[in-house]
Amino acid sequence: MLDSKAREAFLKAYDELADAIYRHCFFRVYSQARAEDLMQETFIKVWHYCSNGNTIEYLKAFIYQTANNLIIDESRKRKEESLEVLLENSPASEPSHDTRADIEQDMLVTDIKKVMVDLDPETQQLLTYRFIDDLGPREIAEILQITPNNASVRISRALQTLKAHLPTS
Repeated sequence: MLDSKAREAFLKAYDELADAIYRHCFFRVYSQARAEDLMQETFIKVWHYCSNGNTIEYLKAFIYQTANNLIIDESRKRKEESLEVLLENSPASEPSHDTRADIEQDMLVTDIKKVMVDLDPETQQLLTYRFIDDLGPREIAEILQITPNNASVRISRALQTLKAHLPTS
């Protein structure tokens, strides 16, 4: 069982990160229900890990790494459907709001989503960490267990790859 300090740290992390972990999972699996399940599984696994007496130096990074490992396991279990097919079957599950002022941005986001599914998993992961989860290079480096400089270089390369695949207007 966790001591009160570790319990409070876990509960605080849950309160601060649950929505972000859900978004991260959604943009990796493109399923609202599965993203919710993965978010819950992530925190359950972290809870069990802590309850077994293990200490975690960087809780946020550990939580993201746990979520990422669950997503990888998920992709190994099932054949991935294309984002377009998923959105056709359940357009209401897309986490967005449609207002006339946001039409141009929505079109860009749609283009980016279409391109993202064709990128390699590492590039998808980096772009999701940086722009969906709003993590900085230092936090991404902690999650991926690389140097912050290496994380910055990889993010830059991922952006170049994404831009190369986007349609030109």
